[in-house]
Amino acid sequence: MRNDLRLIPFFSDLSDDVLSAIEKYCRREHYGRGDLVFANGELSDRMYIIQSGQVKVISEHNGSEKIHSYLNPGNFFGETALLTGEPRHTSIRVVIDSDLISLGRQDLQELIEEYPAIAVEISRELSRRLTHQIQTPVQQEELNIIAVVGQQAAALAEQVAALTGEEVFLLDLGGLGPVAVDQTALSQGGVQFARGGQNITAEDLPARLSTLVQDYFWVMLAIPPRPSLLTIKAVNLADVTIQLADAPERWLTQTATRNFFVIKPNHKNIARLARKIARRQVGLALSSGGARGLAHIGVLEVFEREHIPIDLIAASSMGAIIGSLYAAGTPMQQITQIAQAMPRQTNFISGFPMWDIGLPRSGLLRGNRTLDYFKKILRNKNFQDLDIPFTVVACDVITGEEVLFESGSVADAVRASMSIIGVFEPAHIGDHFLVDGGTVNPVPTSVLEDKQADIVIASSVIPGLPERLHRKEQLKTGKAPNVLSIILGAIEIMESEIIRARSDAIDVLIAPDVAQFTTLEYARVNELIQCGRQAAENALPQIRELLMPKPRTKSLAA
Repeated sequence: MRNDLRLIPFFSDLSDDVLSAIEKYCRREHYGRGDLVFANGELSDRMYIIQSGQVKVISEHNGSEKIHSYLNPGNFFGETALLTGEPRHTSIRVVIDSDLISLGRQDLQELIEEYPAIAVEISRELSRRLTHQIQTPVQQEELNIIAVVGQQAAALAEQVAALTGEEVFLLDLGGLGPVAVDQTALSQGGVQFARGGQNITAEDLPARLSTLVQDYFWVMLAIPPRPSLLTIKAVNLADVTIQLADAPERWLTQTATRNFFVIKPNHKNIARLARKIARRQVGLALSSGGARGLAHIGVLEVFEREHIPIDLIAASSMGAIIGSLYAAGTPMQQITQIAQAMPRQTNFISGFPMWDIGLPRSGLLRGNRTLDYFKKILRNKNFQDLDIPFTVVACDVITGEEVLFESGSVADAVRASMSIIGVFEPAHIGDHFLVDGGTVNPVPTSVLEDKQADIVIASSVIPGLPERLHRKEQLKTGKAPNVLSIILGAIEIMESEIIRARSDAIDVLIAPDVAQFTTLEYARVNELIQCGRQAAENALPQIRELLMPKPRTKSLAA
C-alpha cells in the first residue's frame, strides 16, 4: 500500500517511516456512484482519503440538496468530526466510483502524536478548502462527464468549448469508429482528444475519469451504440448521456436513468443541446398587449439577423400568437405578412374574417373563426412539432389559476391565451374555461425560470401607468371611451399592476417604445415592428455580454 499512498498528494511529502506507520492503520474501502459514505448527524468514527474517484460534500433540507464542494483524489474528509467527537455536519455522496483509504479515531490520534507532520498536512488542506468555500460557498451540481453515442460527438465538444471558453477532453471509447479526427483543428477549438477504446476497461474507467475531472471541467466519452461492460459503466458514471440519432437505443433508455437526451444530429440541435449542457440556455418571454405586441416581430427579426439563440419561449395573448409562429419555424417575412393582414382580418368592411359575432353569452365573439384561422396559419401543429420548446399561458376564469400549455394543439392554446375577457367567449379546454393569459402573467418570465433558462430575456410592450396616462389623447377631448376601450383599458391597467408587483428575475428587458399606440391599432403594424427593432438593437450589447464565454479556473481544493 505504501506506493499507493505515495501517489496521493496528501501523503507525497511524508517520509518512508511515516508512510510505513500509516500503512498499518489504513483500511481500503470502495463505493459506487451515488453511494452515501456517511450522512449528516451520524456519529463519526473514521476519516477518509480519496485514492481515486470523486465525492461531493452536501447538506440536505426538505428533500433539496445543497452542494458545498467536490473532492478529488488526494483530498480527505470526515476529519473534523473525528477529532472533535461531534456528529457529522454534512453528508458525503460519491460522484465517481471511489477507492477510499480510511483511518479510525484512535489510529489518527496516535499517528498525530507520533508524527506531527500529519497534523501540518491536515491544517494546510483545511486552509485551502476553507478559502475555496468562502469564494464559492454553494455550487451547482457539476455536469463534468458526458457520454455521447453518435459520430458527431466532436461537434458537440467543440460547441461546449466555444460557449464556455473552457477546454473539453474528448475520450473516444470506440464511439467514433472509423471517423477521421482532425486533432489539430479540435485543439485549436479548445478540445483535447485521445483514443482509449482498446486500452481502457470498465474497471479502469473510474480512476481515469477521476484524474481527468481534476484538470477539465468537461470530459466527453464517445461510446459505441451497443452495450458492453465498458459502455454500461460509462453511462452509469456520466452526469449526462446523449444519443445523437432519430430514435433511442433500447438499452440506453434502460441504462441512462438520469439526464438522458435523444436529439436528431443536425447543427441547430447540437448547438441548442450544448447550451443546455453548458447552462447557457436563452429563454424569451413575449408579453401580452394587443396590437402593441406586433412589436415582438421586430425583436425577433433582430435576434435572427444577429444570430441570438432562442432555446425556450413563453408567451401570453398577442405574444402567444407571434411566439407560436416563430416556434413553428415560420419565416420572419411570412410572420410580417400575417401581421400586415390583421387589419383586414378584424375589419368591419371585410366582414370580420377572424370574428364570429353572436348573441352575448359569456363574450361578444364565439372565437370559432379565430381558432380556425390559427389552425390554418400554424398548419395544425402540435407542441411536439415545434422547432423551439414553447409554453403558452392562459387563465382559468373560474378559479383564477394560471394554466400552462406545452402539449396538444398549439392553435387551441393560442386561442385560449388571447381570449379577452368580455370580448371572446372563454375557451373550454378540459376542465378549464380559459381567458387572456395576460390577466395572470402578462410577461411570463417565471415560466422560463421554472424551465431552468439560464439567460432570461423579456420583450414587454405593456406601458406603465404613468406612460399610459400621459399619452392618452382622449383626456384632451373629454369624450367617454366606448365599451371595448373600457374593457381593454381595464385589462391594461391590471397588467401594468401585475408587472409592477412581480419580481421575477429578468436578465435583459426589451421595452419597445409603444406607449403612443392603442391596443387596437393593428393598421400601424409597420411602425410597431420598427419600435421592436429599435428596442432590440439597443439591448444587443447587454445580450452579447451575457452570451460571452466566461471560463472558470480549477481550484486546488475543488
